[in-house]
Amino acid sequence: MKDNKYKSSIYHKIIFAISLIVLLFIGVITVKHINNISDSSRLLMHTYEVNLELEHLFSYIKDSENSMRGYLISKDTLYLKPYRTATKNVNNSFLLLNNLTKDNPIQQKNLESLYGIVNKRYEYISNYADANNSIDLTKDNHFKKNFRESSTLLVEIRNKLNEMVALEELFLKERNKLYQSQIYLTPILTLSILFLTLMVLVFAYYQTNKDVEKLQAANIKLSKSQFLSYQAEILSEFGTWEWNLNNNSLSFSDNLYRILGVEPQSIEASEESFLKFVHPEDIEVVKETNKKIVNQEEVPYTYFRIIKADGTPRLLRATGKLFTDRLGNQTVLGVTEDITVENDKTELLKSNYEDLIKANNHLKIFEESSKQAEILGKYGSWVLNYDTLEFTYSDNRFRLLGFEPQSFKPSVEKFVEFVHPEDKHIVINALDKAQKEKKFPTINYRIIRKDGKIRRFRTNATSFIDFLGAKCMIGTTQDVTVDYNKSLQLKARNKELEQKINELNEFNHVASHDLQEPLRKIQTFISRINDKETNNLSDFGKEYLSRIESASVRMRVLINDLLQYSRTNKSENKLEKVDLNIVLQDSLTELSQKIEDTQARIHYTDLPVINGLQFQMQQLFYNLLSNSLKYAKEQVIPEVSISYTEVMAKTEPLLNEKQNKKYYKFEFTDNGIGFEQEHAEKIFLLFNRLHGKTDYQGTGVGLAICKKIIENHNGFIFATSQPEIRTTFTFFIPA
Repeated sequence: MKDNKYKSSIYHKIIFAISLIVLLFIGVITVKHINNISDSSRLLMHTYEVNLELEHLFSYIKDSENSMRGYLISKDTLYLKPYRTATKNVNNSFLLLNNLTKDNPIQQKNLESLYGIVNKRYEYISNYADANNSIDLTKDNHFKKNFRESSTLLVEIRNKLNEMVALEELFLKERNKLYQSQIYLTPILTLSILFLTLMVLVFAYYQTNKDVEKLQAANIKLSKSQFLSYQAEILSEFGTWEWNLNNNSLSFSDNLYRILGVEPQSIEASEESFLKFVHPEDIEVVKETNKKIVNQEEVPYTYFRIIKADGTPRLLRATGKLFTDRLGNQTVLGVTEDITVENDKTELLKSNYEDLIKANNHLKIFEESSKQAEILGKYGSWVLNYDTLEFTYSDNRFRLLGFEPQSFKPSVEKFVEFVHPEDKHIVINALDKAQKEKKFPTINYRIIRKDGKIRRFRTNATSFIDFLGAKCMIGTTQDVTVDYNKSLQLKARNKELEQKINELNEFNHVASHDLQEPLRKIQTFISRINDKETNNLSDFGKEYLSRIESASVRMRVLINDLLQYSRTNKSENKLEKVDLNIVLQDSLTELSQKIEDTQARIHYTDLPVINGLQFQMQQLFYNLLSNSLKYAKEQVIPEVSISYTEVMAKTEPLLNEKQNKKYYKFEFTDNGIGFEQEHAEKIFLLFNRLHGKTDYQGTGVGLAICKKIIENHNGFIFATSQPEIRTTFTFFIPA
């Protein structure tokens, strides 16, 4: 709508400018035409004035001639007065003609010649115009000569006047012709101007009416949008607000007042009045958010609490953005939503609240990265319309085939063209089944890309009905070439692993039977020698025999520990309910003689029932208790403390996890010799010993067995120690 308004405004400005130019042009032409007509009319009048004045001049000359003749004949001085008046009129007429013909060189020249003739004639008769003159005109030859010359000059005057009149008549014809032509064009020009003006007015009216219709339609649409927006705010429990930064004024929508618990427009819309409803602990959050919005920072949704007018607490979610128009006016537009009901529903699942938040964050991350997911996962999606058999591909579906996105129109035939000839029947059968049964089985096949490379694809799909009611199928196609190659390698390695397992089983058989058989014979012969031949041995022989016996015992213990370690395999067993109190009592019973010999004190609390393997947990407790008794300090009564608690993974520093997963935390603490903390991880390695064989008996396998048992139960084990003070074994098992 905004773009259309802008285009319409520019369009109107252009039309207005063109109309103004046309009107100005028409006005200039009209003024110029009127001026031409005025000039033509003025020239016609000028010609008439010149002709009229020439007639007046000749009339004045004749009057002076007649007056002079009357005087000469009658000698009556009364004729001299009209003579002098006529002479004066002639002079005035000459002055007027001179002024009228000043822009006509020809007539000026004629007028000058005429003036000379008239002046010469007056010179002839001026001598006889005196009333005191007593000349006898009848007898004076000089008078007769002058009188004849005067008559001749009068004829010349008449001829010159006729010449000037003829010239003016010629001018009159030309100017009248020009005037007539201009008068002829006047109605045509007037009608043309009226027509053009009418066209401009009609076009302007058409455009104005068209824009008015668009404006009415836009107003109707805007009214509908405002109504829907008004209802949407009520139904969705949100309100909008607008903050004008130029004059620092705020305006709230009606529903925002309702969210605050007051009547619409019943209080002044301002930051201060709004903050009065905000929970005291969240006021700084709201202020800081407003500052960030004004500073044009990216602000996510802000959550804060309010206390409504009736005292009811509510949880709100708000967001806003700063807009700057072309004139530099800054306005913040925002939306505030009441999410109390949504939050209450969340509170019903408090135990999983943080998992939900994390899942929500993961969902947001997934949504933001969905555009890249297909590329990273090497798959593309597609939709097939059963009715039209039209395909729609995602961008990465084209890339998998070696093409640019949307570079060709997908179709069933085009899809089959890329399939490897040997696998076409797989795809065709799947498409036929999809068409008939509306089911598409998962298929694996090869395709030949645009660049000629052969890739292995896996496709699966499911049917659905879109919102228009059309039956469609949506599917994904993944490039599994790398996985296929890895599967081939994995099969080969699995075969090698099976061979190694068989070899290990053979070793276990040898260790349990073949190796122990000669060891039993050695121990049997040592026993017989001790019974029957001890007295026949020298002291060195007795010492060597004792060492052989000790070595054979250590070898038997080592073989048994190795067998125990190799058999500690969770995959071969199913977890069951195990009461650790019974496990602990059985372990204490097995170690009762050792406990009695060392006078050890064992402190413990009630232990839980877990999901585990009975015999492995028995081995774990036995090894840990035995280890504490073995490494007791001399002359100090051993004390062992066994305890447990239930913990959350994210609150336990040793686990370094951020999940809400529950664990049973067990601690075995003793007051033995301890060890340096730097050896805390080494003690769980197979055959690793921190002390010599002569100092403490053992094979270095017991703690390795403990770690493997804990790992079989998806748990963790740690050791912390201070030399000569204490040692604590801590292990975690999922609750």
